[in-house]
Amino acid sequence: MHKVAIFGGSFDPVHKSHIQIAKLAFKSLDLKKMIFVIAYTPPHKTKQYAYIEDRISMLKLATGNMQKTEISLYEAQKLETVYSYQTLDYFNSLYPEDEIYMVIGSDSLLDLPIWNNIDYMAGRYKFIVAKRHGFDEVNKNVKYLDRCVFIDKETEDISSTEIRRLVKEDYKKAVSMLNKKVYNYIIQNGLYK
Repeated sequence: MHKVAIFGGSFDPVHKSHIQIAKLAFKSLDLKKMIFVIAYTPPHKTKQYAYIEDRISMLKLATGNMQKTEISLYEAQKLETVYSYQTLDYFNSLYPEDEIYMVIGSDSLLDLPIWNNIDYMAGRYKFIVAKRHGFDEVNKNVKYLDRCVFIDKETEDISSTEIRRLVKEDYKKAVSMLNKKVYNYIIQNGLYK
């Protein structure tokens, strides 16, 4: 049975940590494929900052040289909130012979119990958990741990929120957090000003 990972997010903008997580997941789990799913409006967020077309373009630039990846507009095309279990069910229907995983950050572990339909989701799918800065091993005492595969290496502590703030204040400070092509796209298109 092959492993297919679903990496959902607003990617507003996609940054180096997102790509680092994807590469570590490939290395750790010998994935068949990683599918980046751009959310139209994630359930836990109230707004987006860049248009969906810009977020798609930036994600294409960031993943351009990565093999065995694709970008899905499944959620974005719905033009409404789509819950994670619905997305995983959709990809399970496309890859019924494969094992479906969802990529999350370790900061999301404590929130899993409040996710919509989490018992159903955890019963059918597994999670690839990327360690975020400050993740305490003691925090691993949470529900659904038996459904989690942890990426051993801690990922860079980068947030899209921080990047948007830096671009607004002094765009040069955001350079180190972004793929060069993504950075140039943001500047050329006047995003996050």
